Amino acid sequence: MPTHRRLRAMLHHPAVTLTVAALLVVTSLIEIWESAGGHPMTMHLGAAEMAVGAEDGILAYGLLNLLRALPELFEGVERAEEIGRR
Repeated sequence: MPTHRRLRAMLHHPAVTLTVAALLVVTSLIEIWESAGGHPMTMHLGAAEMAVGAEDGILAYGLLNLLRALPELFEGVERAEEIGRR
């Protein structure tokens, strides 16, 4: 198999998609937490201070990718169960 096909297969693997999506979600949540003060007792932002930033878009993109990866993950689990029953 040519290198570019192996690379494409690796990058489109559900585990890679799920891992990247989880990293996007976690890092964007950390960024949102830190921009809001980083502590529940100091998180008292007014409406003027609560602006939509890049981290909000990254969070949405990460969640979308998590949802995209789930059906493929479930299909893989079902296939593994079928093979295990044989």
